[in-house]
Amino acid sequence: MKIIGIASSPRKGANSQTLVEHILSGAEKAGAKTELVRLCDLNIEPCIGCNDCKKSNGCVQKDDFAGLVSKLETADAVVFGSPVYWGRLNAQAYPVIDRLYSLLKSDFSTDFPKGKKFVVALTCGGMGAEAVNPVNEYAKHIFSFLGFADAGFVWQNHCFAPDDITKFTETIQKAESLGKSLAQ
Repeated sequence: MKIIGIASSPRKGANSQTLVEHILSGAEKAGAKTELVRLCDLNIEPCIGCNDCKKSNGCVQKDDFAGLVSKLETADAVVFGSPVYWGRLNAQAYPVIDRLYSLLKSDFSTDFPKGKKFVVALTCGGMGAEAVNPVNEYAKHIFSFLGFADAGFVWQNHCFAPDDITKFTETIQKAESLGKSLAQ
């Protein structure tokens, strides 16, 4: 079992990344191989809307996106972590999401390997479930186009300072349990 954790936060080691790391830790304890990918460490340009991906084999841009896609293709599960800014994923998540379009054929079918598990891990400031649930559903909807299956959701609010997540031991335990379930 191979699980990729994607952290979109621009703050290294901050709340949403830490939540992803706890999910990966639980998966490791259950025997999975894991890898954390920080989007801010990659050079992934925004989609330029050229639609060449519908005429050829993939995106024409030459950056780190192809390497990320390769990791997604070989993973059995993906954990996508993001802080929620203004009721949406943070800006660093959107170049990846937009570029996933290049993996779809013109009829929106795909040859991407199906049946992979997908988990969303979100942190936010003062918002509640009414704000984060739609963000979770949005991320899962996007990845469902590639054949990913919903395998869970964990979130925590009141995360303002970079290490606030450490105050919420129940959420950390939930994240680790979710990771263990991914590895089964």
